Amino acid sequence: MEAFKKDLATHFQLLKVEGGRFAEEENISVGKDGRRLLFIKAFYGRRPYWKEWVELFHIEPEFFGSPLEDELYRILAKYFRRVFVEYYEDTQTLRELKAGKEPQETRLGSKLRALGYRSFRDWYYPEGWMEGGYKLQAER
Repeated sequence: MEAFKKDLATHFQLLKVEGGRFAEEENISVGKDGRRLLFIKAFYGRRPYWKEWVELFHIEPEFFGSPLEDELYRILAKYFRRVFVEYYEDTQTLRELKAGKEPQETRLGSKLRALGYRSFRDWYYPEGWMEGGYKLQAER
């Protein structure tokens, strides 16, 4: 989805963009000022069977709570109905979930809820232990 990458590139550096496992998937290394912030796995959908989704992972701790975090979620909300955000380095969200807060009530969940996401799931134990680290899923 070229519009997504163009929008993303107006606020971030696309350090590396390469094809994923499928024709509709891309892996994007995102940075700012020459420093990598996170990785994005974007699946642009295969209609009518599969809808688009995006996953953020290997996120640098300083990204959480920064203006860049809000800007990235705003961009993602324009293009993706389903998002997965790894929260292992988001100490506040991790602490809130461990204390029993509902995913949508956490720091991260509240940001996504404000952008129109309504269904949330905490992937504390990813399926089959093969899908990566702790992540919050949000859908519209």
